[in-house]
Amino acid sequence: MGVVTIYRLAESCLSLIEGGDIAEGSSLSYNEIKIACGNVINQLLKTEYFSINGKMGEVIPNGTTLGLYENIDVVSYNGKSKATLPIKPIKLPRNMGIWAIYAKYDPNDIGYDLDKEFIPLQMGQGGLIKSQPLLNNLMGQVGYENFGMDVIFTKDLKTLFPNIKLAMRLAIMDISMYSDYDPLPILPEQEWQVIQEVYKLYSTQPTPDKLVDPTVDESKGIPTIQQKANQ
Repeated sequence: MGVVTIYRLAESCLSLIEGGDIAEGSSLSYNEIKIACGNVINQLLKTEYFSINGKMGEVIPNGTTLGLYENIDVVSYNGKSKATLPIKPIKLPRNMGIWAIYAKYDPNDIGYDLDKEFIPLQMGQGGLIKSQPLLNNLMGQVGYENFGMDVIFTKDLKTLFPNIKLAMRLAIMDISMYSDYDPLPILPEQEWQVIQEVYKLYSTQPTPDKLVDPTVDESKGIPTIQQKANQ
């Protein structure tokens, strides 16, 4: 069995809706079907999470993946520094959607130091730690808090390291974040379930006009423009 991708699902759905080869006069497009497939998959993953994982006490939804996003800029901000999240991660307890943040301090470095992560802080903990003399410097480490789409660091990293770049591991599950050929976080047996649900949405689509459908016997071999001109 091949890898399940959003393009494969869209192609299967569109072929089933059209009853075979995709007609030139079809009112549907791949992009429209891909969006419908994504909505169905998101619903399946959410339903599975609440019906199974929630009862088991699992706090991380099934199907969650960690995406690595690199070359993220840092800017000075209010005596500290901040960076903008490249995507919006899924909402998890203790803000675990932002799984880890790494730094590359100089463009000549080979890569990011994946063994040295910044210290995650809960919203408001930065001010609390600052009031504690023994902890206010985090023992020389750098922490960060998340506010919406921004990550605020406890130090001005841009001033300390002008060429700094960040890499972030973020928990994602929204299917729209996957490219056409990325493997999807669904089980192989759920592939047919997605196709069936999308087919139900579009099974009432009107049959394309045979005059602009080259698969109809009367139209075979006649260019579409000429078919329309003959009306």
